[in-house]
Amino acid sequence: MASKKIIWSDFAKLEFQNILEYYIKRNNSTTYSIQLLEKTEDLLKTLSKSEFIGRLTSNKKTRVIPMNNYLIFYEIKKEHIEIVSFWDNRQDDKKLNIK
Repeated sequence: MASKKIIWSDFAKLEFQNILEYYIKRNNSTTYSIQLLEKTEDLLKTLSKSEFIGRLTSNKKTRVIPMNNYLIFYEIKKEHIEIVSFWDNRQDDKKLNIK
């Protein structure tokens, strides 16, 4: 199976950026954020080759992959895979924007 391009929604980009910035400020260091970025990139490389690795959510079109304290929500499109949310499980789940 050929690799599909990974595209991030604006919302998912903002969530991920906020998480990275939060840990930079909290830890007064970029170390954890860089590790998280690298781990995410590795997982997305795998996802681009195996698009069905995530389990379906209740809406039957969005899939989710757990990664430590995070959930990556994505949707499979004909030409690409779209990351629709990057969720930190330690947040209030009422803020989760997946229907």
